[in-house]
Amino acid sequence: MIAGAAVAGFALPAAAQQQQGEEATQVDEIIVTGSRIVRKDYVSTSPIVTVGAEDFQATGAVTIDTLMNDLPQFTPSISSTSNNPSNGGQANINLRGLGTQRTLVLMNGRRIVPSNSDGTVDVNIIPTALIRNVEVISGGASAAYGSDALAGVANFILDQNFQGVQLDAQYGVTDRKDGATESYSLTIGGDFAEGRGNAVFSVGKSSRELIYNLDREFSSVSGASGTSPLGNAVFDSNNLPTQAFVNGYFAGPTVCPTPQNANAPCVAAGGSFGFNNDGSLFSYTLTRNFKSPGGIDYDGYATPGTGSYVYNTGPLNYNQLPLDRWNAYASTRYKLNEAAELYGSFLFTEYESANELAATPASAATGFRVPSTNPFITPELRNFLNARPNPTGSFRLDKRFNALGGRHANENYTVYQGTVGVRGSLVGLRDWTYDIYAQQGRVERVTVQTGNVSRSAVQQLLDAPDGGRSLCEGGFDWFGETQLSAACAAFIGRTSQNVTTQEQSVVEASLQGGLLDLPAGEVRFAAGIQYRQDEFNFRPDASLARSNPTTPHLGSNGQPDGGNIGGSEIAGFNPNQPLSGSTNTVEYFVELLAPLLRDLPMIQELDLTLGYRISDYNTVGNIEAYRADLDWKVFDSLRIRGGIQHSVRAPSVGELYAPLNTSFPNIGAFTTTNAGDPCDIRGSYRNGPNAAKVRELCIKQGISGTAVGGNPAPVDTYTYSNNQVGGVTGGNPNLKEETSDSFTIGAVISSPFTNPWLSGLSASIDYYNITIDDVIAAIGAAAQLQGCFNSAGQNPTYDINNGYCQLFERDPLSGAVFNARELNNNLAQLKTSGIDAQFDWRLTLADIGAPDWGQLNFNVVLGWLENRERQDVPGGVYTNRTGTIDSVFGNTFPEWKSLSSVNWSMGPYSVGARWRHVGEMTQFSTTNEIPSKDYFDLNASWAIRDNVSLRFTVNNITDEQPAVYAPGVQANTDPSTYDTLGRRYSLGLTAKF
Repeated sequence: MIAGAAVAGFALPAAAQQQQGEEATQVDEIIVTGSRIVRKDYVSTSPIVTVGAEDFQATGAVTIDTLMNDLPQFTPSISSTSNNPSNGGQANINLRGLGTQRTLVLMNGRRIVPSNSDGTVDVNIIPTALIRNVEVISGGASAAYGSDALAGVANFILDQNFQGVQLDAQYGVTDRKDGATESYSLTIGGDFAEGRGNAVFSVGKSSRELIYNLDREFSSVSGASGTSPLGNAVFDSNNLPTQAFVNGYFAGPTVCPTPQNANAPCVAAGGSFGFNNDGSLFSYTLTRNFKSPGGIDYDGYATPGTGSYVYNTGPLNYNQLPLDRWNAYASTRYKLNEAAELYGSFLFTEYESANELAATPASAATGFRVPSTNPFITPELRNFLNARPNPTGSFRLDKRFNALGGRHANENYTVYQGTVGVRGSLVGLRDWTYDIYAQQGRVERVTVQTGNVSRSAVQQLLDAPDGGRSLCEGGFDWFGETQLSAACAAFIGRTSQNVTTQEQSVVEASLQGGLLDLPAGEVRFAAGIQYRQDEFNFRPDASLARSNPTTPHLGSNGQPDGGNIGGSEIAGFNPNQPLSGSTNTVEYFVELLAPLLRDLPMIQELDLTLGYRISDYNTVGNIEAYRADLDWKVFDSLRIRGGIQHSVRAPSVGELYAPLNTSFPNIGAFTTTNAGDPCDIRGSYRNGPNAAKVRELCIKQGISGTAVGGNPAPVDTYTYSNNQVGGVTGGNPNLKEETSDSFTIGAVISSPFTNPWLSGLSASIDYYNITIDDVIAAIGAAAQLQGCFNSAGQNPTYDINNGYCQLFERDPLSGAVFNARELNNNLAQLKTSGIDAQFDWRLTLADIGAPDWGQLNFNVVLGWLENRERQDVPGGVYTNRTGTIDSVFGNTFPEWKSLSSVNWSMGPYSVGARWRHVGEMTQFSTTNEIPSKDYFDLNASWAIRDNVSLRFTVNNITDEQPAVYAPGVQANTDPSTYDTLGRRYSLGLTAKF
């Protein structure tokens, strides 16, 4: 059962949630997530939601991120269905949609070694068999835990006092008999040395089978791309075939020049011309003369005579990523005496995952140059070349290398984290205790990539007088579908291996206890010091790090014949440069809990909590965090709490020191409002109310506005059919820390009534408001184009010197965007605010006059998003994302989201149902409405014996499909927000001895 502040606010310990039929017992000592002070009750001054092991089992999944992403407090991010974009099979959680790097993930109140250069934790490494519950608090928590807790904290609490032997097994499969999941675990624990010591050991194995996009109707046609295995030619804007020749070749009713019309664009000489297998050419515009080889990849998007041609890359991408994981966890403690207890724990995780992308595309900035002397030029293509002012000039070749197979990345993670410490009482000093520990963690990630293409090797084959036959058997016939000999595949194909290691060291000493007594109660105090160091090292394969000099392409006569060659050596997976760096900090923290008033009219208790932390980083120097919270118990059934938090996040190794790396960011398709290249004559920018200003800005950026040789001006025929552009990413050593200020206020209510219908009611409602300043981020390529072309008022004068316009360049020959610089900087602000509410209702049927058939429990967790907006530059416009969905992970912000459940239990039996609701949204920068989605799940359990139980789940019982929109994050949807698997089942067994 999910428990929120409605439980936490009224002194019920977390463990009591699992014992519905037993009377809750008071816990001697509790440390609530978000505080360092030991308390005698379970009261949180911050909004808190707790989920337990039974909630995880109800998902039927084998990884915990599935449950976390169902909660309204989380914006789904990288998950088990994240193939492209992906994070190597990891599972990352994103509280409040403020970023995975701003969500602090703890295990038993302590940090977990990160798996990424920005400090993000992979929750796949947490041993799910031992998770007792997860406590989630909203709002900053840097005063308690230090950097990274700007959005809040997710604390995974493991059962370190397990007694006995427990075996657990679970199997799951979808209704379509694919995507099978399995999990097995063995847990052993108990006391020794007459109760002075305790040890727990758990080992588990889990697996998840892959599912292809092809296996689901909604995703089988997805990932539209202008780069096809057939290949296509793009002629230089200063050496185009005559428009008369193009008109004559295609002999269509729509010829250039023609008025700008998105529904009937002309076949312009400056467009893309694909290669049919019979030696003829087809136009991408209007898909004229296209002769399909057949298959869903070629025909999925093809609409000859109307829409522009794009290739379907989606079918062989993964819908669900495979997983093969081993977890092991051990903990022990031994009490020497009241003053000293030794303890330690060790976590080990090894898992393998993979992702699969369509075969390598090489286009635009990664395309090739074909000399006019190449022997594989067909007669019809030769006619195109001869219709140019310079028939001997080279031309650009774009090509997808299906002959090498898909791009496959196999990921292997090896993780360990060990902790040793001593804790005890400061004997003779009231109830003061101390805790000293050291912790070391390490993540090693080995990535093996296949399907990469050596651009220099391909160019070598293209430039060879015999088409490469002297270099490898058969050479490289690039016109139409390509069949490569084994020798040529080996000549151009590349397998790469990247190795990433990350280490974190923590040493901390703290103490806490009662300071003095006031009339309203005892003042309690905590203080401590922590040293933390993070080291990151990324060693890419030499081929991925290689960059060749950019030089003019030379023809057979040794003279430049148009365009350049060089740049990144590899086409396929993104090239990367090595990254190595470290950060360290010494931090001092204090916390004070002061009872102000007690036992007064309307004030049973009024407590003030203050916290302060100062951190000295080797990168940004001294930074401060603080908090002030009030907890007001008005009377037994009403508690009001709220406070302010000033939190900080120091820049990470990756954000500071990442070198310049080539990237291919997604800008969306021209068919979507305010997406794609704004200069594309088919898009919304060129056909909107400011079309003339957009055209003029395109000309200023380098797309010619002058008609030459009878051809229309290139700006009036410009099209861009790809969804990606060339770009670079990189760090910034001059970054400063992010700061956030958050405010929360809420109420926790329990029923004041004894009536059996009402006595089991409880509720909580909390308002949160978080503002982050100096946000460390990069302005993405899509946002650069939208800002430059004034999609939301960012550049009202359409000035080429506008800051957004200065972030990218255009190729002088093709007009395509390249070198979109997505470099880290301290931008302006992120803001979010909203309300979390939770309602719980427990009924004992016999008490309400019904037959004695057990208990009913109702639970609703509801989130309302009031505001979510971002400002890129101080004084700039705010981009409001409230109620919108985008094509980027972590940018899905429904106004309403909820998770509801009802559970019936009687003796050894229980049956439950869940309702997952995602509210309606608008596709960002469009008027496209995405309807709300509702998913319903069933679960049941049967305690066959006192020590053996069975459980069964049916998730998405109505087989509801995900919301489909384009461009989606992936596979025409957001696969982390919406259920992409369909109806599925799981069966589990637990035996405890």
